[in-house]
Amino acid sequence: MLRFFRINDPYRLLFIFLILIGIRIIQSYFIQGQFLPELKWLLLGEWLGKGFHMYREAYDYTGPLAVLIYKHTDLLFGRSPLVHHILSSLLIIVQAGIFNRILLKNKAFDENSYLPAFFYVILMLIVPDFMSFSPQLMSMTFVLLTLGSVLRRIDNQATDELFLNSGLFVGVATMIYPPAAIFFFVFLFSLIVFSSAIPRRLLLYLFGFVLIITLCIVYFFWRGDLSYFIEFFFLEGFMLDKVVLLGSWELLLICAPLGFVFLLSIFKSISASRLTNFQQRVQQVIWFMFLGGVSCFFLTNLSSGLELVFLTPLLAYFITHYFMLLKRRIFKSVMPGLVVFGLLGYNLFAYNSLLNSVLVQEVNAPSANILVLDEDFAYYLNKESGSPCFSKPLCQSAFQGLGYYETATNIYKWLIKANPDLIIDKIGVVPELFDRFPLIEKKYEKTDEGYYGKISN
Repeated sequence: MLRFFRINDPYRLLFIFLILIGIRIIQSYFIQGQFLPELKWLLLGEWLGKGFHMYREAYDYTGPLAVLIYKHTDLLFGRSPLVHHILSSLLIIVQAGIFNRILLKNKAFDENSYLPAFFYVILMLIVPDFMSFSPQLMSMTFVLLTLGSVLRRIDNQATDELFLNSGLFVGVATMIYPPAAIFFFVFLFSLIVFSSAIPRRLLLYLFGFVLIITLCIVYFFWRGDLSYFIEFFFLEGFMLDKVVLLGSWELLLICAPLGFVFLLSIFKSISASRLTNFQQRVQQVIWFMFLGGVSCFFLTNLSSGLELVFLTPLLAYFITHYFMLLKRRIFKSVMPGLVVFGLLGYNLFAYNSLLNSVLVQEVNAPSANILVLDEDFAYYLNKESGSPCFSKPLCQSAFQGLGYYETATNIYKWLIKANPDLIIDKIGVVPELFDRFPLIEKKYEKTDEGYYGKISN
């Protein structure tokens, strides 16, 4: 089964991509509906596409580069889950190609093949949430690019460009998905431990990282939104309580067979392989990346299983090593199908039992144009985005500033622009809002507890 991919031929990536598409079509048949995080990113892109400003008129902690991508995706294609799935599929195959190329160039294995790319894709498909065009997935692309630059330096290719590019890549990854900042320290430690990097070049690495963050700060300063960017992204965004979509037991249910295969692969690799000194260094750097990925579970604001994407390189590395080391013909014939189809089949079954936790169930509302003051996206499943509240704590924090002129002015502007027919107040701020803006109060009447409908002329 795997013999076809044990050839050093770049065109094997095309067949891996076709496998990816085939598996995704099967998954979409068995798992239908909208994942909660995916709906949030679609709504965020649609809201920003209407001309609202991030952080000032969209209360969320998503990275600025990620929301820039969501906004322009919506402007080009509209709010289309299919487009997000296509983009995520293309991104996964690009990452698989980058990862495979890194291992080939650094001779991480004794044979050159496209098995790492194949297993990278299979592992990405084990968790159906990876169909989402998530910040984690986008960020992973630049983490892999950083890995390639760091390994080139460890291989004694010493140029200033490598250090600068490494800092730039990890900076972009951080501005897409903030917990990815942990990889700055992962790769800095790798450069210090495994190479003789001089302080000047380490400062170039730091400069590249800081440059990306500085450019984002300058952009929001130029737009007049710097205070909102600092408050919602840097300060409150990193201090929010974690929202648990999938808990530890649910993640364990999904990952249990994968964990078994992973441990089997490690045992086989340690007991049967002999690595060169440089191959050992490559393996150790990937281990550090794994620890960085585990750290993302503790740094994220939303525990949804999407953070597993950062564990994929190490898993793909060791599983590839395992199949390369198999000698007996029966194992080489049986184990590939058992592992690949077993993991995909089990995880599809396990994920189906958790769908109530991750899929959005539509909530009917008596109006099409509604404003929900809460982090409740179910109202918008089949309606246009009509609320800036993408994080309940940040939304509450924004409305606490109604007593300040600038904050009140911003709220008034986006509220007039949104012009909702129905306001659903789940955080209890409308009475204060109406007290602050009597002209808006005259347009609405209370129809139920927390419901305020526009008065018809």
